[in-house]
Amino acid sequence: MKSNIVQEKLIHKGAEANLFCGVWFGKNVIFKHRIPKVYRIEELDRNIRFARTLNEGKALIKVKKYGINVPTVYEIDRNKALIVMKNIKGEKLRDIIGTTNKIKLKEYLKKVGQFVALLHINGHIHGDITTSNILLTPQEEIFLIDFGLHEYSDKIEDKAVDLHLFKRVLLSSHGQNYKVCYNSFLEGYRIEYENNNLTDYKEIIKNIDVIESRGRYVKPGERL
Repeated sequence: MKSNIVQEKLIHKGAEANLFCGVWFGKNVIFKHRIPKVYRIEELDRNIRFARTLNEGKALIKVKKYGINVPTVYEIDRNKALIVMKNIKGEKLRDIIGTTNKIKLKEYLKKVGQFVALLHINGHIHGDITTSNILLTPQEEIFLIDFGLHEYSDKIEDKAVDLHLFKRVLLSSHGQNYKVCYNSFLEGYRIEYENNNLTDYKEIIKNIDVIESRGRYVKPGERL
């Protein structure tokens, strides 16, 4: 694969994977490489990285078919724990929430809600819905990225946990815009379910309160 790469530059060093930008067969891409963990048994580590790489790559390919904007996957190299995907040019939602007018902000969060609903309707759990994993392109398209914690599930609670994580991120990092963002997000989520003649969203949203009441995902003294 190296001979097909014109350039390669590290842009993010994560706990699980490193991200490089580069050119691959003339395409601007991101290389996501899951790095070995020296504290794990070598064979176990390799199997974990291979499995997670395959899971994420396949998930991106599948969810794109539902009409969700995610990076196009060009290649999955299981043996190298590497995914080659399209480099989406855009800003993280995290960085623009505070400077975007309310009308636009509502539109963006509504679209995020619709995309997450489509994931859930089709049995996918993102696992890490944060404003850092949502991109806005110059054409004002919303993209979901980083499916590294993706799972398959149709359980109400798993979907509620997905939503609960996003709620906590909005509250802790974007408190001033929390209400408008969260309400718009839930509106988009509800609309997509209803567009598919489904009412499961009522139970899923209600389960967020159940999760919070148990304190399972809430730090002591933290208010939601």
